[in-house]
Amino acid sequence: NIAFAGGETADLPDQVETLDVSATVLGLVKLEKAVDCEGIVDGDVIIGLRSGGRLKYESMVNSGIMCNGVTLARHSLLKEEYSLKYPEASGGRRYYGRFRIDEYVDDLGMTVGEAILSPSRIYTPVILKIIEEEWGSVKALIHNTGGGLTKCLNVGSNIHYLKDNLPDPDPIFQLIQQESHEDWYYMYRNFNMGVGFEVVSSADAVDNIIDICEGFGLEAQAIGRCFKSNSGNMVTIHSRFGRFRYGC
Repeated sequence: NIAFAGGETADLPDQVETLDVSATVLGLVKLEKAVDCEGIVDGDVIIGLRSGGRLKYESMVNSGIMCNGVTLARHSLLKEEYSLKYPEASGGRRYYGRFRIDEYVDDLGMTVGEAILSPSRIYTPVILKIIEEEWGSVKALIHNTGGGLTKCLNVGSNIHYLKDNLPDPDPIFQLIQQESHEDWYYMYRNFNMGVGFEVVSSADAVDNIIDICEGFGLEAQAIGRCFKSNSGNMVTIHSRFGRFRYGC
Protein backbone atom coordinates (compact mmCIF):
# COMPACT_ATOMS: atom_id res chain seq x y z
CA ASN A 1 0.00 0.00 0.00
CA ILE A 2 1.43 3.35 -1.07
CA ALA A 3 0.13 6.63 0.32
CA PHE A 4 0.56 9.55 -2.06
CA ALA A 5 1.19 12.35 0.42
CA GLY A 6 1.28 15.30 -1.98
CA GLY A 7 4.00 17.90 -1.83
CA GLU A 8 5.52 19.60 -4.84
CA THR A 9 8.48 19.54 -7.19
CA ALA A 10 9.89 23.04 -7.17
CA ASP A 11 10.90 24.55 -10.51
CA LEU A 12 14.34 25.89 -9.63
CA PRO A 13 16.62 25.36 -12.63
CA ASP A 14 19.47 27.29 -11.03
CA GLN A 15 19.43 25.01 -7.98
CA VAL A 16 18.74 21.45 -9.06
CA GLU A 17 22.32 20.92 -10.18
CA THR A 18 23.35 21.06 -6.54
CA LEU A 19 21.19 19.56 -3.80
CA ASP A 20 17.45 19.63 -3.16
CA VAL A 21 16.23 18.27 0.17
CA SER A 22 12.46 17.90 0.31
CA ALA A 23 9.98 16.62 2.87
CA THR A 24 6.21 16.29 3.01
CA VAL A 25 4.03 16.20 6.11
CA LEU A 26 0.60 14.64 5.70
CA GLY A 27 -2.24 15.95 7.85
CA LEU A 28 -5.73 14.49 8.17
CA VAL A 29 -8.90 16.44 8.93
CA LYS A 30 -12.54 15.39 9.00
CA LEU A 31 -14.38 16.79 6.00
CA GLU A 32 -16.93 18.53 8.19
CA LYS A 33 -14.05 20.41 9.85
CA ALA A 34 -12.32 21.43 6.63
CA VAL A 35 -12.37 25.04 5.44
CA ASP A 36 -13.48 24.43 1.85
CA CYS A 37 -13.27 28.07 0.68
CA GLU A 38 -16.66 27.79 -1.04
CA GLY A 39 -18.62 30.02 1.34
CA ILE A 40 -17.12 33.42 0.47
CA VAL A 41 -19.82 36.05 -0.03
CA ASP A 42 -20.07 39.73 -0.87
CA GLY A 43 -18.88 41.80 2.10
CA ASP A 44 -16.50 39.26 3.63
CA VAL A 45 -13.26 40.78 4.93
CA ILE A 46 -9.69 39.84 3.98
CA ILE A 47 -7.33 39.83 6.98
CA GLY A 48 -3.63 39.96 6.20
CA LEU A 49 -1.04 38.32 8.47
CA ARG A 50 2.47 39.72 8.25
CA SER A 51 5.35 37.61 6.96
CA GLY A 52 8.18 39.60 8.56
CA GLY A 53 9.24 40.30 12.13
CA ARG A 54 9.38 37.82 14.97
CA LEU A 55 6.56 35.91 16.65
CA LYS A 56 6.57 34.76 20.26
CA TYR A 57 7.29 31.15 19.25
CA GLU A 58 10.06 32.06 16.78
CA SER A 59 13.75 32.21 17.60
CA MET A 60 14.82 34.96 15.20
CA VAL A 61 13.60 37.92 13.17
CA ASN A 62 12.27 37.02 9.72
CA SER A 63 12.81 39.22 6.66
CA GLY A 64 9.41 38.15 5.33
CA ILE A 65 10.59 36.84 1.96
CA MET A 66 9.33 33.28 2.60
CA CYS A 67 10.25 30.86 -0.24
CA ASN A 68 9.03 32.50 -3.43
CA GLY A 69 10.89 34.90 -5.66
CA VAL A 70 14.20 33.85 -4.16
CA THR A 71 15.78 33.33 -7.59
CA LEU A 72 15.28 37.00 -8.46
CA ALA A 73 16.49 37.96 -4.98
CA ARG A 74 19.75 36.06 -5.40
CA HIS A 75 20.46 37.30 -8.91
CA SER A 76 19.63 40.95 -8.24
CA LEU A 77 21.28 41.28 -4.83
CA LEU A 78 24.40 39.09 -4.79
CA LYS A 79 27.69 40.04 -6.43
CA GLU A 80 28.77 38.47 -9.70
CA GLU A 81 31.71 36.78 -8.00
CA TYR A 82 29.37 34.17 -6.46
CA SER A 83 28.02 33.02 -9.84
CA LEU A 84 31.56 32.86 -11.21
CA LYS A 85 32.85 30.85 -8.26
CA TYR A 86 29.78 28.61 -7.99
CA PRO A 87 28.33 28.40 -11.54
CA GLU A 88 26.31 25.33 -10.59
CA ALA A 89 24.24 27.52 -8.25
CA SER A 90 23.29 30.20 -10.76
CA GLY A 91 21.80 28.25 -13.65
CA GLY A 92 24.28 29.70 -16.10
CA ARG A 93 23.00 33.23 -15.52
CA ARG A 94 25.26 35.65 -13.70
CA TYR A 95 24.42 37.42 -10.50
CA TYR A 96 24.43 41.17 -11.06
CA GLY A 97 23.97 42.55 -7.54
CA ARG A 98 26.24 44.69 -5.40
CA PHE A 99 26.09 42.91 -2.05
CA ARG A 100 28.15 40.24 -0.31
CA ILE A 101 26.27 37.46 1.44
CA ASP A 102 27.57 38.59 4.83
CA GLU A 103 26.98 42.30 4.19
CA TYR A 104 24.80 43.97 6.81
CA VAL A 105 22.14 46.35 5.46
CA ASP A 106 20.67 48.82 7.92
CA ASP A 107 17.23 48.88 6.28
CA LEU A 108 17.02 45.09 6.54
CA GLY A 109 18.30 44.90 10.10
CA MET A 110 20.29 41.81 9.09
CA THR A 111 22.75 40.63 6.47
CA VAL A 112 21.68 40.08 2.87
CA GLY A 113 22.28 36.35 3.27
CA GLU A 114 20.10 36.19 6.38
CA ALA A 115 17.32 38.05 4.58
CA ILE A 116 17.38 35.75 1.55
CA LEU A 117 17.54 32.61 3.72
CA SER A 118 14.74 33.62 6.10
CA PRO A 119 12.40 30.61 6.21
CA SER A 120 8.71 30.56 5.42
CA ARG A 121 6.79 31.41 8.55
CA ILE A 122 4.83 28.55 10.11
CA TYR A 123 1.40 29.99 10.89
CA THR A 124 -0.08 26.75 12.25
CA PRO A 125 -0.39 27.73 15.95
CA VAL A 126 -2.13 30.97 15.00
CA ILE A 127 -4.49 29.42 12.47
CA LEU A 128 -5.48 26.59 14.81
CA LYS A 129 -6.45 29.16 17.45
CA ILE A 130 -8.43 31.18 14.91
CA ILE A 131 -10.33 28.09 13.75
CA GLU A 132 -10.96 27.05 17.35
CA GLU A 133 -12.58 30.38 18.23
CA GLU A 134 -14.10 31.48 14.92
CA TRP A 135 -14.86 28.24 13.10
CA GLY A 136 -18.21 29.35 11.69
CA SER A 137 -16.90 32.71 10.52
CA VAL A 138 -13.75 31.64 8.66
CA LYS A 139 -14.44 31.34 4.94
CA ALA A 140 -10.96 30.78 3.46
CA LEU A 141 -7.32 30.33 4.46
CA ILE A 142 -4.74 31.43 1.88
CA HIS A 143 -0.98 30.90 2.19
CA ASN A 144 0.64 33.50 -0.08
CA THR A 145 3.41 31.35 -1.51
CA GLY A 146 3.46 30.93 -5.30
CA GLY A 147 1.43 33.76 -6.76
CA GLY A 148 2.08 36.29 -4.02
CA LEU A 149 -0.89 38.55 -3.35
CA THR A 150 -2.72 37.00 -6.31
CA LYS A 151 -2.77 33.51 -4.74
CA CYS A 152 -6.43 34.05 -3.83
CA LEU A 153 -7.36 33.83 -7.53
CA ASN A 154 -7.43 30.07 -6.92
CA VAL A 155 -9.97 30.38 -4.10
CA GLY A 156 -13.74 30.69 -4.34
CA SER A 157 -15.91 31.28 -7.39
CA ASN A 158 -16.68 34.61 -9.07
CA ILE A 159 -15.07 36.68 -6.32
CA HIS A 160 -13.48 40.10 -6.73
CA TYR A 161 -10.80 40.50 -4.05
CA LEU A 162 -10.16 44.20 -3.44
CA LYS A 163 -6.99 44.78 -1.39
CA ASP A 164 -6.88 48.51 -0.69
CA ASN A 165 -5.45 48.67 2.84
CA LEU A 166 -2.16 46.82 2.49
CA PRO A 167 0.78 47.42 4.84
CA ASP A 168 4.02 48.72 3.40
CA PRO A 169 6.15 45.86 2.03
CA ASP A 170 9.02 44.71 4.24
CA PRO A 171 12.41 46.27 3.38
CA ILE A 172 13.62 43.11 1.57
CA PHE A 173 10.97 43.55 -1.14
CA GLN A 174 11.74 47.22 -1.65
CA LEU A 175 15.45 46.37 -1.91
CA ILE A 176 14.80 43.65 -4.50
CA GLN A 177 12.69 46.02 -6.60
CA GLN A 178 15.26 48.80 -6.29
CA GLU A 179 18.11 46.56 -7.41
CA SER A 180 16.30 44.52 -10.08
CA HIS A 181 14.00 47.27 -11.42
CA GLU A 182 11.22 44.70 -11.56
CA ASP A 183 7.84 46.28 -12.29
CA TRP A 184 5.67 46.65 -9.18
CA TYR A 185 2.88 44.79 -10.99
CA TYR A 186 5.04 41.66 -11.04
CA MET A 187 6.38 42.24 -7.54
CA TYR A 188 2.85 41.92 -6.14
CA ARG A 189 2.20 38.89 -8.34
CA ASN A 190 5.38 37.01 -7.39
CA PHE A 191 6.13 38.05 -3.79
CA ASN A 192 3.97 38.11 -0.67
CA MET A 193 4.99 41.77 -0.18
CA GLY A 194 4.71 41.52 3.59
CA VAL A 195 1.42 39.59 3.79
CA GLY A 196 2.31 35.93 4.15
CA PHE A 197 -1.14 34.58 4.95
CA GLU A 198 -4.72 35.71 4.46
CA VAL A 199 -7.85 34.81 6.38
CA VAL A 200 -11.19 35.57 4.74
CA SER A 201 -13.94 35.88 7.32
CA SER A 202 -17.30 37.44 7.97
CA ALA A 203 -17.06 41.02 9.23
CA ASP A 204 -18.18 40.22 12.79
CA ALA A 205 -15.10 38.04 13.44
CA VAL A 206 -12.42 40.45 12.25
CA ASP A 207 -11.59 42.11 15.56
CA ASN A 208 -11.23 38.80 17.41
CA ILE A 209 -9.08 37.26 14.66
CA ILE A 210 -6.74 40.26 14.79
CA ASP A 211 -6.61 40.00 18.60
CA ILE A 212 -5.68 36.31 18.34
CA CYS A 213 -2.85 37.13 15.94
CA GLU A 214 -1.53 39.91 18.16
CA GLY A 215 -1.55 37.49 21.08
CA PHE A 216 1.18 35.57 19.24
CA GLY A 217 3.08 38.76 18.47
CA LEU A 218 1.86 38.62 14.87
CA GLU A 219 0.85 41.84 13.15
CA ALA A 220 -2.47 41.56 11.33
CA GLN A 221 -4.99 43.94 9.81
CA ALA A 222 -8.00 44.05 7.52
CA ILE A 223 -6.43 44.55 4.09
CA GLY A 224 -9.53 44.45 1.91
CA ARG A 225 -12.96 43.10 1.09
CA CYS A 226 -14.68 40.58 -1.15
CA PHE A 227 -17.25 41.48 -3.78
CA LYS A 228 -19.32 39.47 -6.23
CA SER A 229 -17.80 39.21 -9.70
CA ASN A 230 -19.66 38.41 -12.90
CA SER A 231 -16.56 37.36 -14.81
CA GLY A 232 -14.61 34.90 -12.67
CA ASN A 233 -12.14 35.61 -9.91
CA MET A 234 -10.10 38.80 -9.96
CA VAL A 235 -7.79 40.73 -7.66
CA THR A 236 -7.42 44.49 -7.46
CA ILE A 237 -4.52 45.91 -5.47
CA HIS A 238 -4.24 49.53 -4.38
CA SER A 239 -0.76 50.36 -3.12
CA ARG A 240 1.46 53.41 -2.89
CA PHE A 241 3.35 51.97 -5.84
CA GLY A 242 0.30 51.84 -8.08
CA ARG A 243 -3.04 50.17 -8.70
CA PHE A 244 -3.00 46.74 -10.31
CA ARG A 245 -5.60 44.24 -11.51
CA TYR A 246 -5.13 40.51 -12.01
CA GLY A 247 -7.35 37.73 -13.30
CA CYS A 248 -10.34 38.09 -15.59
